[in-house]
Amino acid sequence: MHIVIIFINIGSYHAARLRAVYSACQEKGWNFTAVQVTDNTLEHPWGDLEQEITFPLKTLLPKDCTSNKPEAVLPGFLDNLLPDAVAIPGWGFPVSRAALSWCRRHRIPTIVMSETKWDDEPRQWWKEKLKFWLCINKFDAALVGGKLHRDYLIKLGFPRDRIFYGYDTVDNDHFSQTAYKARQNPEKARQRHPQIPTKLYFIVLTRLLKRKNLARLVIAYANYRQQIGIEKAWDLIICGSGEEESNIHQLIDKLGITDCVHLPGFIPYQALGDWYGLAGAFVHPALLEPWGLVVNEACAAGLPIICSHTVGSASELVQDGKNGLLFEPENISDITRTLISISQIDAEMRMKMGDLSQEIIAKYSTKNFAEGIRKAINI
Repeated sequence: MHIVIIFINIGSYHAARLRAVYSACQEKGWNFTAVQVTDNTLEHPWGDLEQEITFPLKTLLPKDCTSNKPEAVLPGFLDNLLPDAVAIPGWGFPVSRAALSWCRRHRIPTIVMSETKWDDEPRQWWKEKLKFWLCINKFDAALVGGKLHRDYLIKLGFPRDRIFYGYDTVDNDHFSQTAYKARQNPEKARQRHPQIPTKLYFIVLTRLLKRKNLARLVIAYANYRQQIGIEKAWDLIICGSGEEESNIHQLIDKLGITDCVHLPGFIPYQALGDWYGLAGAFVHPALLEPWGLVVNEACAAGLPIICSHTVGSASELVQDGKNGLLFEPENISDITRTLISISQIDAEMRMKMGDLSQEIIAKYSTKNFAEGIRKAINI
């Protein structure tokens, strides 16, 4: 048996899942190959992945490749690999449709990996059904992030018994252990990363895009400081980079909160545990998010979660009032409410909320991804 899993660009999230699949395949005596379309990380600066790629990996379009059409290169790759089953990232990419076409032609079972849900965008029923009949129903099985993604496929007509969970997972142990290490020795963590403030803080890790809703969060945070008092207020850290960065800086300047809102830029994967570990709570304010793997990370790191209810993972990873709070992302007052509520909870209660986050995320491990792939193959 030779299993092939395709991703567009492999980062730390994918590498953790692929390591789990590779380990499971080795136990069974199966062959395994991961394929990425490109190793160019300009759009997603993952950081140094050398230590994380411990499985066979092939790249369709290396940086020095002159072709810019992976769908033209892929069939030759698959001809050489001779897979017995192929897991494919969604159905919207040209390379995904090329992989499906090759597999159909060679009668190779296919698994679509999907985190699409109905409310990701405005939808017209007839277009969705057309998409289903032209493409989606040609897959043999599906691996999804959660119930919302399963329900979307079922609504289109995909058989329930051919849908499996486990797609959206991260290396829980990595975030749990590194965050714990930071909490045990905060001084050492701050020596490694002098940008980490000494004051307690809310932390956001995201790409700085409009749909991530950071402007409303910054305004809500300014209101929070006014309502709770400057002395009691936590700081706010927004980690990441993107096209909205200059606008966010301008808004922070305009609101006069430059001394308490920190934008350290992109944080490498290996350093994230220190930033999570010393935070008071994690915030995910996005307007639209199919899943939101940073919520997995923050749960594994043992943090209370403040999250927009429109984030795909919120319905599964955030129990409102228990391990965190949910808010309406377009309602600035509602965001402010959650910031105030969490920061007023004492340290012991926040620790209990973080413990519950870790209990919840334990059901979403990279082993679940490997098990989901196995089940999908065996239908």
